[in-house]
Amino acid sequence: MRANTFESETIKKELKSELVLRCAQRHNAIGDPSAMKVCYLLRHYPNLSVSEVAELVGLSVSATSRCLSKLKLADIVSSFKESQTVRYRLLDNKFTSQLIAQLEG
Repeated sequence: MRANTFESETIKKELKSELVLRCAQRHNAIGDPSAMKVCYLLRHYPNLSVSEVAELVGLSVSATSRCLSKLKLADIVSSFKESQTVRYRLLDNKFTSQLIAQLEG
């Protein structure tokens, strides 16, 4: 089906929607095996610190921190402060539910 000029402009706007951009951002955030390991880890062991995640996943603290920042920006993980320690957990939303299903499938 060929789109006319009006439809074409409408479709281009739809492709720039926040929903499409957010989906791409989320998939980019979990696109590498380390990020997937972090998601899996936080699914089963929530409320871990950066250093705990780094040790368990086998990354440096700085690499883990960058990974968690990307995941947080993509609304996949959240953080909270407990005394002087920042802890992370997997968010409960439709995207993470699908991710969990795939990780456990």
